[in-house]
Amino acid sequence: MDQNRRGARASYVALTIFLAVWIFMPSTVRRFNREAFTEFQAPGLHLVSKSRDLARFWELKSRSSEEMALAGRDLARVNAALELKLASLDDVRRENTRLREITRYTVPADYMSVVARVATRDSSSWWNRIVIRKGRNDGIRPGAPVIFGNSVVGRVTAVHLTTSEVDLVTSPGFRCTAFLEGDDQNSIVLINGLAGNSLRTPQARISVIPNDYSTGTLQSPKAFTTGMGGVFPSRLVLGTVDLDSKATKPGSSFKEGRLNPSRELYNLQEVSVLVPLHQNPGEALLQGDQFQ
Repeated sequence: MDQNRRGARASYVALTIFLAVWIFMPSTVRRFNREAFTEFQAPGLHLVSKSRDLARFWELKSRSSEEMALAGRDLARVNAALELKLASLDDVRRENTRLREITRYTVPADYMSVVARVATRDSSSWWNRIVIRKGRNDGIRPGAPVIFGNSVVGRVTAVHLTTSEVDLVTSPGFRCTAFLEGDDQNSIVLINGLAGNSLRTPQARISVIPNDYSTGTLQSPKAFTTGMGGVFPSRLVLGTVDLDSKATKPGSSFKEGRLNPSRELYNLQEVSVLVPLHQNPGEALLQGDQFQ
């Protein structure tokens, strides 16, 4: 019994010494240790993610030729429909270019799209983030927006050699400005993630909503990015709006609500990182806590 007590006391003493050394250690050394640990576990993350991809490949490989023929037929139909859609979008693009030339509209910064596979997810009580299998070697930069289709996934917060950490829309560290669907005044609202628990669906908070805003006949109005600040392109979907009357303070000039992100946010296997081709003044916001 005494030996167990001495062993427990020695463990507490060792833990105390370790914490003291870590606290008083220079920040450069802590940063180096954190980066070294991240790079140490990166091969393991790649291995686990690629193992899932390999299992999926052999699952599809085991299917019969009849199933593959049916899938090929369906894919051909989808491709034909997409070709018609591309033709109509080409007409829209030409009209958009003509209108920009007439109004002398400044074209936003172009982005390079880097497709990345999702390695792991972390949906703890405080942080909602994913780790992707692309990093500094692939041109990823901190603060770059991450999307899937026309929906916002999140923002790159840390970049390593072969992996990157992405804070999702529901992460407390996420900040963004947005327009609300159905608001003819295009009032700017603020969006930030909420710290929640793992037992409920993560959400984000929408604040500074004008008191005269009403969803009207819209069942689930959407929130779109404003494009201000040069970080997120405009008109990307952030999620749907749910007005919260309980969160609004009595006598306040503004209302508050909740942002419900896309249901696909936590089932994504692949995302696109938008890296600006040219560094712009708005990219300075990527490193700070200012709004996008």
